[in-house]
Amino acid sequence: MLLTYTEALDRILGGLEALGVERVPLKEALGRVVAVPVVARYAVPPEDNSAMDGYALRHADQGEPLRVTQLIPAGGRPERTVVPGEAARIFTGSPVPPGADLVVPQENTERDGDLVRIVKAGSLGANVRLRGEDIAEGAALLASGAVVSPAAIGVLAGQGMTWLDVARRPVVAILATGDEVHEPGDPLPEGHIWSSNSHALEAAVRSAGAEPRMLGIARDDPDSLRRALDGIGQADVLLTIGGVSVGEFDFVKAAIDERGGSQEFWKVRVRPGKPNAFGRLGSAWWFGLPGNPVSCLVSFYEYVRPALLKLQGRPDLFLPTRTALLKADLRKRAGFLLLNRGVVEWDVAAGRYVVEPTGPQGSGMMSSLMRANCLIALPDEATHLPVGSEVTVQLLPVATPGYAQAVPGIGGS
Repeated sequence: MLLTYTEALDRILGGLEALGVERVPLKEALGRVVAVPVVARYAVPPEDNSAMDGYALRHADQGEPLRVTQLIPAGGRPERTVVPGEAARIFTGSPVPPGADLVVPQENTERDGDLVRIVKAGSLGANVRLRGEDIAEGAALLASGAVVSPAAIGVLAGQGMTWLDVARRPVVAILATGDEVHEPGDPLPEGHIWSSNSHALEAAVRSAGAEPRMLGIARDDPDSLRRALDGIGQADVLLTIGGVSVGEFDFVKAAIDERGGSQEFWKVRVRPGKPNAFGRLGSAWWFGLPGNPVSCLVSFYEYVRPALLKLQGRPDLFLPTRTALLKADLRKRAGFLLLNRGVVEWDVAAGRYVVEPTGPQGSGMMSSLMRANCLIALPDEATHLPVGSEVTVQLLPVATPGYAQAVPGIGGS
């Protein structure tokens, strides 16, 4: 049965749940997915402190010379309350003494021995960072499903945390197939190819926060496939490349069946990537991806990446989208979703995004995907989209610098 894109996604995502929780050192939490909400234990700053090197004093006392009665260095403590006619020498980050209600920067003062005169008055509360103005005690810091950023690491370290509960990473076994496929670096017989798909998938799996496990290359015979599948172990997901079409040497589906696996579907109304299988093999979710390089990686973005994110408890499963105007005339057959590689950019004059294909769209032309920063989604029913047509574009996680212009205000994920 030939499924639509939406039907295929529903079948894939409907049975998936987050895998579980593990505790990791904070220094290893970058890029991981938060599994348990994090709440602030302490206020930041923990008390009112100075945002400047200068003098802490009462707002009402700025008109007269003031006696400097104490010095509060960084890490020091106030010795006394500031009373009328007094000021405290203070440094950035030092606690503001009781009685003071502003800090005047030192460049706005004149010092003469123990006296200081304010030459440029400050407003009430100026240069005083209030207790908890950054983070209040008990404030929500990170929700379940959030991805840990460098800034989040800093915030959590500022709370004194040394570990974090995160979602377990899915383990993804990757198996290439084909008599003509060889590992990079191996001798290459005439008419054969090096295995680019498996290495592209390994990188894509890492970029989705999962842990790849390479199973090597199975040849086009049942015994080789059986031996390769023995290495699946306790993987959560199995990705096989090629061998799911209708050729006489496409043995993958039979090998999955032989091991007691199940198959939900094996074709979708999407190009590139019409032959796409999905099912189970033991405890692992199985994705049978097409062998053509573009079809393989596009299929990963459309089906596997959302599954890996859901297994980690992420709420944002899909590639972010934007609406853009076509800069080129595009035609297609009705009845399937067409995903063209494209470059989307912001048109300042038009005040909106515009997009054009990267050139020829053959499913073996991997360089066109490297040059792309988006996929142009041409809907099932469409046959002709002229210049100026409004389309949806899916933003790819990474665009190669020098090949595709970055999309303003949009970061990859």
